[in-house]
Amino acid sequence: MDKDHGSNLDMFEAMRVSCLIQGGIHENERRIGAKEAFKMATINGAKLLGLEKKVGSIEVGKDADLILVNVEENLENITRIPNSNEIANLVYNTSGKNVDTTIVKGNILMENRMIKKIDVSQVIKHCKGIIKRMS
Repeated sequence: MDKDHGSNLDMFEAMRVSCLIQGGIHENERRIGAKEAFKMATINGAKLLGLEKKVGSIEVGKDADLILVNVEENLENITRIPNSNEIANLVYNTSGKNVDTTIVKGNILMENRMIKKIDVSQVIKHCKGIIKRMS
């Protein structure tokens, strides 16, 4: 990958871009709709990795890997009002900044936007070291 380009690692943006690019290329915004993009990011991604029996959907026996998105109707969430289609709203109007809680294998890692069990400053320091070595 070109070192001048990066990724913000925002799955919501990846879903949104996949819909918009396909719509623009094929002049048909329904070619990949919000529901299909959501499936690509969840169960179909798990299938691609051969992990569909473990993750990718909410089912008994699978890892409880979940995020909770703040959909409260307030000025901070103005781009998602009105919420007449939850899946489309997640794909087109949400970003990682709207994730309120993150649960991995049933363990709450972030709640109310407060990261638990991790020293964020140490993670940032470690990441900066990796980036410096890669430059």
